[in-house]
Formats: sequence, C-alpha cells, structure tokens
Amino acid sequence: MAFRWYNPRTWRMFGYTDPATGDYVEVDLEVGGKRTKAGVRVTTTVALSISMVWSCVKILSESLSGLPLKLYEDSDGDRKLISRTDRAQKLLRKPNPYMTMLNFLKFVVVNMALRGNAFALIERNRNGEAIGLVPLALDSVTIDTEDELLYWIQPKGGERFPVSPDNMLHFKIFSLDGIVGLSPIEYQAETMGLAKAGQQWSSRFMRKGGFTGGYVIYEQFLTEAQQQQVLAKFPDVRKGDADDIGKMAILQGNPKIVPAGLSQKDAQFIESQQFQEEALAGIYGVPLWLANRAGKTSIMGSNLEQQLIGYVTFGLKPYVDAVEDEFNDKLFRGAPRFVEFVVEGLQRADSAGRATLFAAALGGSGGSGWMTINEVRRKENLPPLAGPEYDRVTRWEIQTNAEQA
Repeated sequence: MAFRWYNPRTWRMFGYTDPATGDYVEVDLEVGGKRTKAGVRVTTTVALSISMVWSCVKILSESLSGLPLKLYEDSDGDRKLISRTDRAQKLLRKPNPYMTMLNFLKFVVVNMALRGNAFALIERNRNGEAIGLVPLALDSVTIDTEDELLYWIQPKGGERFPVSPDNMLHFKIFSLDGIVGLSPIEYQAETMGLAKAGQQWSSRFMRKGGFTGGYVIYEQFLTEAQQQQVLAKFPDVRKGDADDIGKMAILQGNPKIVPAGLSQKDAQFIESQQFQEEALAGIYGVPLWLANRAGKTSIMGSNLEQQLIGYVTFGLKPYVDAVEDEFNDKLFRGAPRFVEFVVEGLQRADSAGRATLFAAALGGSGGSGWMTINEVRRKENLPPLAGPEYDRVTRWEIQTNAEQA
C-alpha cells in the first residue's frame, strides 16, 4: 500500500517533476476527474483551462445573470408587477448577506454548465417564508433516493444533516432519472480531453522551438565512445528547449538526420483545433462568433440577428427555464406569484420584426386584429392598462359595416 506522501497525485501542491521524463507535471487541484483516451484527466479545473469551454460558460453565466428578473402576481386573470419594497423582492435582489442575485445566478449557471447540478439551501422563517438562499458546494451534497428523496449536507468541520426537497433549490438541465443532472465534464470528457491534449501538444511544440525530434543515421556502426561523443555534441531532444534554437552541432562521418513525428501542418493541427472548438460550442449551444471565433456560417441563420435568436432559444433558454421553474416551485409554490426573466433585452435587434407582428395583431393597416392591447403588453412583460377598450380585439369588418350602416 502506497503512502500518501509517495503518491504525486495526492500532493496538494502545484505539481511535481516526472523522474522518467524530467518534465514538470501540474497536479489537479480537484480530486477525481475522468481519465480520457487522450491521456488527460478532465476535471472542472482542466475543463475551464480550455479556452472554448471558458468562453461558453462565461457567456452563458453572464447572459442569464444580466437579465432582469421580475416578480409577478396573477389574481383574477390580471397580472401585476410586485413592488420593489416587497419582502420577496428583497430576497431576489440579495439572496444572502455576501452575494447579490447577479453573482448567485452566475454560481448556478457555472455549476450547471460544468457539473450538471447546482444546489442552494433555502432558509425560512417561522412562517415558512424564504428569507435566504445559501449556495452549496457540489461535493458537500449527497442525494439519497433509497426511501424518499432526501439531500444530505456535509459542512466543513461539522456534522452531516438532512434537508427535504422543499428546502433545497436543485438546478439541473436534464437527467436520466429526473433527479440528478448529467455532468458535461463526465459525458463529454473525451471531447474536452482531446481539446486539452491538443493544447498541451501545441505548448510542448512551441517550447521545443517547433522541433519534433528525430534520428541521426550513420552508414556504419559506431563504437560506444563515438555514440557518447555524438550525444555530447547533439542536444538531447527530451531536454531541449526554445533556448536551444539556433545552436549548432558538429557531426562527422556523413550522418543523415531524419525527423521523427509529424509537424503541426502534417497533423492538420489548426483544422483539428477548429473542429474541437466547434464541438465544444455545440455542447453548450453557443455560436462561434459569440466566443470571438471566426467560423463558417451558422446553421441557426445567415446573419447575426438570426444567430442571436437561435442562441437565446436553444442555448440560453434551457438555463432560463431551469432557474424559473425551480424558483417558482420551491419559493412560490401555492401562491399566485411567479418569477420570469425578461429576455427581450437580448433580442432588441429583432424589435422591428416584433413591432410589425404586434401592429398586425392589433388590427393595423386595415386588417382584423386577433390580440388586445393588454395581451400585447403582457407579451412584453408590461402591466395591463385599465379600461375595457384595452381588452377589446379590433375587427375591421365590424367597423366597416357600422360605417356603411
């Protein structure tokens, strides 16, 4: 049995020097991870070190956390916006003493995008009203489904305690059993590992000055002393570095130097890197241009407006729906209140199209309408106007017949 001190992977330091190769190896600061066929152990830290994963997670978290979160109440068919002085509004602005809702939502999206789950403990007063939302580290929560659904929390330096589902916010995108969310790091580890392996290979390639190693071939056999002389004149490929570029070695005896391995061009490294970036962007539903990548025309549309609508619909909306659904179920269950994100701010480029649609729906340009003014206002998350004329559908045929009569 190996002791902890003699196992480099358990050292909680920056890394260690591999005695076999002399290379410095970084130690994952996160326990676990999944070993891939590319030779890379994928953890949260490793995944975020991939530029495209970082970009996608950053875009998703900042897009959702920047959306206005509105609290409404439906009573007798009328929707009204809750005042900012309401206690529930204070909770939605600052869920706990050390975090605003902006940072809380970033925490939720980042954990969902990387680990598939995000947890937050609901603090309630004696009346059962939610007064605080405490984010929890994923490793501190255990889900027990043996008898009934129960969450166990293991705080640092404390005893484990159970929490009922009613007092736990559990955010997830999708899952196999409907309870535990699927982790992209686990199920897409091969894709992330291949991208990370390409990143590491490129770094080593640049560190070696673009030299991939090779063979020195002589037509005759060399004595042991001659071999040592050649190795002394010719730097060891394993120990070579970018500082060795430009150095010369004197080799006698008509040798032939044959490169070993493939160059970046022969390995189609750039094309492979672009393919991996497209695959990672597809996992998160983020267009390449949003991650500042110049790519081919997106299948979501031929212009930025259509691609932005596609991103909001297929990339961001699943996270929006997951947060809204969990808030409404756990915080406002049994009440006529509900929260809703205003995504119109991300679709301002299509305001002209919406204006044309609503003009026709209201009966403009001599046509028959099929929506009332208040219905349009609700679509735009605006409070309804008072008065029966704002709940009446405009009928062009009725107005024409009335004028003729």
